[in-house]
Amino acid sequence: MDMNLFSYGSLMFCEVWSQVVRGDYVKRPARLYGFTRRRVQGDVYPVIVRSHKGDWVDGVVYFDVSEEDLERLDFFEAEPYDRQTHVVLVEDRERHPAGVYVLKDSFHHMIHDCEWDPQWFEREALPIFVSNYRGFR
Repeated sequence: MDMNLFSYGSLMFCEVWSQVVRGDYVKRPARLYGFTRRRVQGDVYPVIVRSHKGDWVDGVVYFDVSEEDLERLDFFEAEPYDRQTHVVLVEDRERHPAGVYVLKDSFHHMIHDCEWDPQWFEREALPIFVSNYRGFR
């Protein structure tokens, strides 16, 4: 069954997204409340975990992602993540259910103290990330 998918990290960028999925999808900026985004220790990508501080994470939502591409995305995200369904807010008014890759409790040792910055990632780390993570098609 097709579903919306919220991305808060490397998959927000078409250079990564297009290496993983085969379909073309509409995407829009979105916000997920109740989570915080942190950098992974020793790497350039982020994770999210639940937060009880009224935090939120900005990202994008891809609409109606095919089952086939969801399987590719599950493989890309791998063992540390659990795809959960949460409601995301688009343009501060539209609520949409979406799959979200949340770090499993047993992998919390991966979390770095600092927040993950998408602008830094795009400017500094995206070319390195893409060259290291090719071939998911």
